[in-house]
Amino acid sequence: MVDHNGVEVGTVDDVRNGDLYVKVGPDADSETLSELHWDGTVNKEVHRLPDQYVSDITDTTVRITI
Repeated sequence: MVDHNGVEVGTVDDVRNGDLYVKVGPDADSETLSELHWDGTVNKEVHRLPDQYVSDITDTTVRITI
């Protein structure tokens, strides 16, 4: 998964009931994680990606609007 600038945020780890679950990469931008509400006190390894943040999906890449 990449942000709107093409910077990798993480990888899709699972798809359940049409929802994408993303494993955050070690170099993910903290501002991007904050905008996705993936920061804070409860730090999970894999997060559900809300549909409203998805701008494009190809065979190899999920691009988000943030």
